[in-house]
Amino acid sequence: MHILFVTDFYKPHVGGVEKLFSSLAETLVTDGNEATFITWKYNKQLPAKETIKGVTIYRIAAPARLLFSLIALPQIIRQGRHAQIIHTSTYSAAIGAWLAGKLLGKKVIITVHEVWASLWLKMPFLSKPSRWVFKGFEKWLLKLSFDHYVAVSDFTRKTLENNGIAKQKITRIYNGILYDLPLWKKPGQPFTFCFFGRAGASKGLDILIDATKEMQQKNTHIKFKFIVSPQIPRIFKKIKHEICNGKLSTSSIFLSQLPHEQLINEILTSHCVIIPSLCEGFGFTAVEACSMKIPLISSGQGSLPEVVSGNIITMDEYSPQSLIDAMQKAIDGNFEHIEDKKFTVETFVENHKQLYYNILQNNK
Repeated sequence: MHILFVTDFYKPHVGGVEKLFSSLAETLVTDGNEATFITWKYNKQLPAKETIKGVTIYRIAAPARLLFSLIALPQIIRQGRHAQIIHTSTYSAAIGAWLAGKLLGKKVIITVHEVWASLWLKMPFLSKPSRWVFKGFEKWLLKLSFDHYVAVSDFTRKTLENNGIAKQKITRIYNGILYDLPLWKKPGQPFTFCFFGRAGASKGLDILIDATKEMQQKNTHIKFKFIVSPQIPRIFKKIKHEICNGKLSTSSIFLSQLPHEQLINEILTSHCVIIPSLCEGFGFTAVEACSMKIPLISSGQGSLPEVVSGNIITMDEYSPQSLIDAMQKAIDGNFEHIEDKKFTVETFVENHKQLYYNILQNNK
C-alpha cells in the first residue's frame, strides 16, 4: 500500500496535526507500506526533498500557503501515479490533491478539521470582505466530490452532513495526543487563569480580553497568563497590542514562543485553563489540558463538549459576561466533574490504517 499525503505543513513544522500525520506515515512505513508527503516549503532553508524515517518528503516553494497545492500540482500528479490513495486535509492543500485525483483516477480522502459555515461572518480580527471570501471558499471546497471524508469529531461529522455530504462517505476519527505530560498539582496564590494556543480568529481571544478587563477591575488579586503562538502574524499583532498596550492591567502576562518545558511549567503553575473558542473541530489544547488534570473553563462550542473531561465549567452562553460568571465559579471552586476521556495517537493511526484497507478492498 502506498499513500500520498498532501498537506500544508510537515516536519520540521511542529503542530498537533503534523505530529499525528507523521506518526501515521512512519507507522505505515514500519508496517511495510510506502508513504510520501508533498508539502509547502514555507522556509527557504528547508531541502526540496528528503527522507525522514522512511517517509519521502517533497517541499514545494510557493509565495503563499493558499497557492501551494496548485503550484505543486505537477509533482502531486507525478507522485500520485505510484500511490493507491491520496490523502489531504482542509483547506489550502486540498485543491491540488482533488485535481490530481480526478486526473489520475485515484481515490482522494480529505480530513476535515472544522467547518465554520456561517460562523465565518462572526469571526473577530478579520475584515468583512475576508469573512465573505473565506466563507465562500469553504462552501465551494465542500461541493467538490472527494471520495471519502475524515471528520475529527462527531460535531464535525454532523456539520459535514448538514452541508450535504453523504453519511456513508464520512468516517469519524478523533485526533490523538501523547499522554506524556506531567499532572497538575494545585499551586499557591494568587489565583491564576491561563490561555494557551494560537492567535486564531476562532479562538475567542476577543471575549477573553473583554472578560479579563472586567475581572481585573473587580478583583485585583487574580492573574492572567496569555500564552499565544504567532502562527497567524496579523491577528497575533492585534492581540498582543490589546493585551500589552491596550485594555489590560499589569496583572496580565503575555508570553509567546516558549520552549516546550517552559510552556508546560506555565500551564501547571496556573489554577485554571480557559478555552473560550467560538468553534472547535477537535480541540487539541483542551484535550492536552485535560490530560494534565488541570481545571478548565470551556466555551462549550463545537466539539468541546465531546472531548473535555475532569473538572470543568462550561459557559452558559457565548459572551464576555458568561465567561466572567464562569471565572467566578472557578475561583469559588464550583466545577463539574466529567469522567476521563482518552484520545490516543495509537487509536488515530489504527483507525486510519483500517480506513485505507477498507477503501482499497471496496475498490477491487
